[in-house]
Amino acid sequence: MAPSATTHVAETTIVKMESAIETKDLNEITQLGHFLKGSSATLGLTKVKEACEKIQNLGAGKDESGTVNEPNAAISLANIKKTLIETKDDYKDAVVRLKRFYGEKV
Repeated sequence: MAPSATTHVAETTIVKMESAIETKDLNEITQLGHFLKGSSATLGLTKVKEACEKIQNLGAGKDESGTVNEPNAAISLANIKKTLIETKDDYKDAVVRLKRFYGEKV
């Protein structure tokens, strides 16, 4: 799949994540994190995959590793926001590399 089709899906998912953060919908955040984690893993975007796994865990009421319960939704949301900012930066870097690899305009 060419980067432009893949990036459209990922960018749409990130926008949905931001919306779910605003509405404090942790279940939606968990599902979107899981979806983007799988897509990122398929493309070999390890940093993005790992960040999405953290987001998935945080949305599920766990710590970043998924091993310790985090009962405070406000803490989870704050950590999700921070992780998503980092994820977007890593994602942008990956898109540039993919576009260069496929000879698309950066």
